[in-house]
Amino acid sequence: MEKRLPIKFFSKREEDKQRVEGNSNKELPRWVLSGDELQNKSNMLSASLDEIVSVTGWENRTVPVIMQATLNKDAHAKSHRRKIETIFATNGNNVLGVGDENSLIIRIDSLADAKEMQKKITDTGKYAYGISGIDEIQKFSPIIESLKEKGNYKVKLFDFRDYSYNLSNCGRFEQLLRDKGISFVRSKYAKTLIIYKLCALEKETLDDLLKQELFDLAEEISPMPSFDIGLDYMGTSKTVSIKYPDTSKKITTVGVLDNGIEAIDELKPWIDGKRMSPYPDSSILASHGTIVAGVITYGDELQEKDLCDSDNVMVFDATVFPDTRKERLDEDELIENIREIIKRKHKEIKIWNLSISITREISKSKFSDFAIALDEIQDEYNVLICKSAGNCTNFARNLPLGKLHEGADSVRALVVGSVADNQEGVDISEPENPSPFSRKGPGPAYIIKPDIVHYGGNAGIDSRGNIIESGVFSFSNKGTIIEKAGTSFSTPRVASLAAGLLNEMDEEFDSLLLKTMIIHSANYSEKLNVPETERTKYMGFGVPAPVHSILYNSQTEATLILRDSLPKGSFIDIKDFPMPECLIRDGFYTGQIIVTLVYEPILDPSQGFEYCQSNMDVKFGSYDEKTPRDTTRNGILNPVGRIGSQNVLVGSIYSKVKMRESTEDFALKERMLIQYGDKYYPVKKYAVDLSELTEGNKIKYASADKKWYLRLDGTYRSNIEERAILEGQDLSQEFCMMITIKDPLHEKAVYNGITQKLDEYNFWHSNIKISEDISINI
Repeated sequence: MEKRLPIKFFSKREEDKQRVEGNSNKELPRWVLSGDELQNKSNMLSASLDEIVSVTGWENRTVPVIMQATLNKDAHAKSHRRKIETIFATNGNNVLGVGDENSLIIRIDSLADAKEMQKKITDTGKYAYGISGIDEIQKFSPIIESLKEKGNYKVKLFDFRDYSYNLSNCGRFEQLLRDKGISFVRSKYAKTLIIYKLCALEKETLDDLLKQELFDLAEEISPMPSFDIGLDYMGTSKTVSIKYPDTSKKITTVGVLDNGIEAIDELKPWIDGKRMSPYPDSSILASHGTIVAGVITYGDELQEKDLCDSDNVMVFDATVFPDTRKERLDEDELIENIREIIKRKHKEIKIWNLSISITREISKSKFSDFAIALDEIQDEYNVLICKSAGNCTNFARNLPLGKLHEGADSVRALVVGSVADNQEGVDISEPENPSPFSRKGPGPAYIIKPDIVHYGGNAGIDSRGNIIESGVFSFSNKGTIIEKAGTSFSTPRVASLAAGLLNEMDEEFDSLLLKTMIIHSANYSEKLNVPETERTKYMGFGVPAPVHSILYNSQTEATLILRDSLPKGSFIDIKDFPMPECLIRDGFYTGQIIVTLVYEPILDPSQGFEYCQSNMDVKFGSYDEKTPRDTTRNGILNPVGRIGSQNVLVGSIYSKVKMRESTEDFALKERMLIQYGDKYYPVKKYAVDLSELTEGNKIKYASADKKWYLRLDGTYRSNIEERAILEGQDLSQEFCMMITIKDPLHEKAVYNGITQKLDEYNFWHSNIKISEDISINI
C-alpha cells in the first residue's frame, strides 16, 4: 500500500504530567540476617577488614587503600545499596564506584576511616541490613591484562571525584614515572577518565612499578591497543554511471572517520571540502575509507536495490588513521584524532561514520574506555556516530562468533552489525541471516548491541582454506569497482540512511530522534533462522527501512512521536490515548502496535557495570475508567487515577499457541516481546498483535468499552541521585518515543481515526516537516 501520509509529532497535555508518589513499605527483605547468622557474618567481615588494614603502614602512607566489597546477589536494588553503603561512609561516602554487577569499590583514607568502618561492621544491632548485604571484602587488585615483554602500556587511575585530590595524585604519579626514567603521555579519553600511556616499557620495569605504593591508585593496566587495517578484495565487471549532487535540494554530509578517501572520478563530486588529518599525504593509504565513502554515496546504485533510498549525501574526508606500514597508531592517538576533527567540524557535520574497531572484545561487566570516549565526544559536540560492530574470522575455524569489539559498546552511538543479502559460491550465511563474520552482543550490562544490522556481505572458505568475501560493491582507491564484506561496509549504509532522513526532513538535527526513527523502522526477515530469543544478540532490532518508509504512513496505519524530557519525581500518564475506534471488530479492539523508546541515560564511567545511571520504562494498554483520588490523604499527589489497567506490552497475556502458529508477516518480522533482564537498557522496543491475546485476556483487556493509556516512568541509581544533591543539580531524562498502530487487515482508516482522536482529546500535534512540499490526500 502506498505511503504518502507524514508521521506526526504530538505532545503531552498539562493533565498528563504526574508526580511520583512515595512507597511506605518498611518490611525488611528476607535476606537480612539475624541471630547467630548475623553475628557470624559480622565476625567474618571484621576479620577481613583487619587483614586489609594490618598490612598497611599508615604512618608513611600517602595514598588511600582501595578495597572491594562483593554484595549479596539479592541486594542490588537502589534502596538496598544505600543502606549497605552506610557501612563505608565516614566523612562522606567512601564508595568510589562499582566493579561488576556484584561489587563496590571503596577507599580507606586513614586508620581512623578503617576504625569507623570496623565499628559499624561489628554493630549488629544498628547495621544488620548493611552487614547482611555484603558477602565479602578484600583489598582491590588492579586488572592487569596480558603483559608483554616490551611495548606501550595503558594505566588507568581511579577518579576520586575531587579536583585537587586527583591533581595531587596525578602529580605524584608523574613524578614517580620521571624518577624511574619512563617516557609517558597523559591521554585524553574523557574528562572523567585518568589514563596514562607509558611508552616503550620493559616488562621488568613494569613489574617494579607494580610494587610502588602509588600504583595502588591504578584501576587497570593493559598493553596500549594499536590498530591495523588489512584489505583484500575481488574485482568485478560491474559498472556505474558517475552522478552529481543536486545543488537545488538540501545536501547533508557524512564525516568519514577512516584512513582517507581517494578523489577518484566517481567520488570527486561527492567529497565535501579538503581532507582533514594529522598525517601528511605520504603517510596516508586511502583504501578502506574509499570503500566506505562509495557505500555512502553509491550504495543503492551499486547493489541495484533501494536499500536506503538516501539522496544528495556527500562525504567529508576525516583521515584519523595512517598507513600502519609506515606509522603506528595507538588507541589514545586515534581518540585524540577523532575528537580534534569533530571539534573543528561538528557545527557543519552532524553524522559521522566510524568503521574502525579496536580488535579487543568487550567486557560483559564494564564499558570500554574507547566507548566512553566516543560517548563523551557525541555529547560534547551534539553529533551521531554510526559505529561498526567489528568482524570475526572464527567461522574459518568452525568456532562460534566472538563478542563485539571495543567501541561497539558505545551507548550513544548507533552500532551496526551485518546481514547477508545473497548467498553464492562458498558463502556460509543464507540470505537475510547474520553474516558469518558479524560479531555478536549483548553489550556490557546486557544492553542490546548492535542496535541494528544492514547488508554487509557474506563470506566463506575456499578449497585451500582461504577466506573469500563477497556481497558489498564499492570503489577501490584505484577507481575500480570491487567486492568486499564486513561490518565496516554495513555501517556506512546506516550513516547514509541517517543523512537521507535529515535531507528529507525540515527539522533541526536531533540524534535521539534519528536513532529512534531508524530503530523503530527496523524489523527481521521472514527468512531469518535465528531463534526469537537470540535475535537481538546477533541482529539488534533488525534491518531498518528506507527513508520514505520511515517518514510516511499509509492510510491504514499511523505513527506518533513523543519527543520530550522527564524530570526526576515526575511521570507521564496519558489516560486519553487516541486509540482509533475504527479498529473495533466484533466488539473487540484489533491492531498491531509497535512501541520504541530511546533515551539518553546519564552516564558515569566510575560506576563500571552501572555506567548507565538512569532508566526509563514505557507501558501501553487498556483500562476500565478514570477514578478521582483524595489528595488530602498522605502520599496521594495525583487527583485522577485509573482502574482495571493492563499493560499490553507483556508477553504473559498472549497465547503461545497463536503466536507459534501465526504465519503473518507481522509475527515473522515485527513481533518483539523482550522480557528485559535489566531495566537500564537505553533502547526498548515492543511489537504486539492484539489478535494473539488469549481468549480470556481479549475479553478482559480488548473489549470495545475499554479506554487506552500510555505511561512513561523514569528512575535513577542512588549514586547519581546523591551526586545531584551534592552538586545542586536537577535530574531529568531526554527521551524519544514512537508508537505505530496498524490495521492488520489493511482496511480501516487508522491515520484519520488517530488524527481525529488527537483533536477530540485536545492534544497538540503536527506532521513532521518535510523539506519539499508533497501532495497529501487524506
